[in-house]
Amino acid sequence: MNLGLAPIAFDGKDTPLKTALFLVVCAAWVLPGLMGHDPWKSDEAVVFGTVTDMLHSHDWVVFSIAGEPALEKAPLFLWTAAVFAKVLGKLLPLHDAARLASGLYVGLTLGFLSLAANALMGERAVRMAVLLLLGCLGLLIRAHEMTTDVAGLAGISLALYGLAVALKRPIPGGAITGVGMGLAFLGDGPLPLVMMGGALLILPLASPHWRNRNHAITVVVALACALPLVAIWPLLLQWRSPTALSTWMANATALGWGDEGVGLLYFLKILPWYAWPAWPLAAWALWRARRTFPERPDLQLLLLVFIAFLLAISVFGDAREVNAMPLLLPLAILGVAELETLPRGAASALDWFGMTTFFLFAALLWLGWGAAITGKPEFAAAWLQKEVPGFTYKFSFVAFVLAALLTLVWLVVEARSLRSTRRAVVNWTAGITMAWMLVMMLGLPLVDQARSYRAVSARIISAIPGDFRCIARRNVGDAQRALLDYFINLRSVRDDLPAAARCRMLLVQASPLHNPSVDSAWTEVWRGSRPGDRNELFILYRR
Repeated sequence: MNLGLAPIAFDGKDTPLKTALFLVVCAAWVLPGLMGHDPWKSDEAVVFGTVTDMLHSHDWVVFSIAGEPALEKAPLFLWTAAVFAKVLGKLLPLHDAARLASGLYVGLTLGFLSLAANALMGERAVRMAVLLLLGCLGLLIRAHEMTTDVAGLAGISLALYGLAVALKRPIPGGAITGVGMGLAFLGDGPLPLVMMGGALLILPLASPHWRNRNHAITVVVALACALPLVAIWPLLLQWRSPTALSTWMANATALGWGDEGVGLLYFLKILPWYAWPAWPLAAWALWRARRTFPERPDLQLLLLVFIAFLLAISVFGDAREVNAMPLLLPLAILGVAELETLPRGAASALDWFGMTTFFLFAALLWLGWGAAITGKPEFAAAWLQKEVPGFTYKFSFVAFVLAALLTLVWLVVEARSLRSTRRAVVNWTAGITMAWMLVMMLGLPLVDQARSYRAVSARIISAIPGDFRCIARRNVGDAQRALLDYFINLRSVRDDLPAAARCRMLLVQASPLHNPSVDSAWTEVWRGSRPGDRNELFILYRR
């Protein structure tokens, strides 16, 4: 029998074919999107601007963006990205090399999550927990950006594994938890520490399973192991500059106090789509175990950790979706706890919903690709030109073949897999992976042209006279400053600083609907934006 065409039974038994499919899905989810496009305006532009300044100034402690201090981010991801850029920057574009750091920390997160799932639920839960995490809609975009949050996520996943181990072995579990907490702090600052501290506190308050000597040992060992790692960064800043330390501490502790429940409402509002499909499966696990829940420390641990994380990010964190990524970790493991008992009708509904959704999404992507290449159908081609004016698609035979092969493989796997409760999770994650890869293979040139600052940077520098000595700026964000510095080596001075008085050029970032008010001494010489950008406009003035 041909293994490639044999029916695939997702029944929890390990076979070479299913192992290969699992590894392919993980690699196909993680790798696309890490390379092949410019830095985009998001947190990754700020991170990359910091990394490029580190490489230019050789200062790996007091961070800056385009020559100006920027002491907000924790160091671990920045150091890792800088190492990748330094080592691989001659083989890859600098931004692609730096972005590989995200792939490293996402891979570590998946590894630590699999260990936690194994410790809590057994070997049969390992792959399903990883696939369920990868299937969560909220993780897809953020996990492929240069952002310190993915380093924090890796540290939190290690700390969660430590808590799972501590149920039976408090000393090694506490040590793993402490190392995870320390790495999470170095990765993303104080917020992960607050989250894990809240988890350690809420466990004995909410359940008698943790009101004992073992949990006290776990906490003491965790704090002892976390303290040296947490102290590294403040000590480095203090050694270099007490002012830098106080500035970083002020920025890092400027948390979301005073929102009066806005943060909690925000995260509760986004969770239905952000954590899909993990949250309904987690809810089913809790409902299924409602009578035995007091005797299930594994389920209690995951639920209480989720609650502690939710409260921490709601009270202390900004209302940003990236802060919700750690919530997906306990939900992914909890979602597989009672996966085998999921009613067949519910599993089939999720399965068919996923297949239909991703089939239609793939069809739309192929339709848009065809319109970009041939101009037909005309309505699709017109929509593309409206969204990204002037876009011209360059045909890539390799991308076309890989995208077609991927679509075919997905269709074959969908058709040949036997129906089961596990199939619904596998097919959902395979579908979202296929859709992501198609976007990266077929749609990346269009997305990159719309989101990249390369073209608009070139137009800005061409409008500036060659004899200018300095350029003032107004309302230009850190992300834009970082990318202007990267693409055209343009560094500017804030227009409210004394040094701006000698500048004969002024760059203003504004909204297309509101013209900025400038002194009559300034004359507009150029204005423009990225293709199709309706929210952001650059205006260049000359004195």
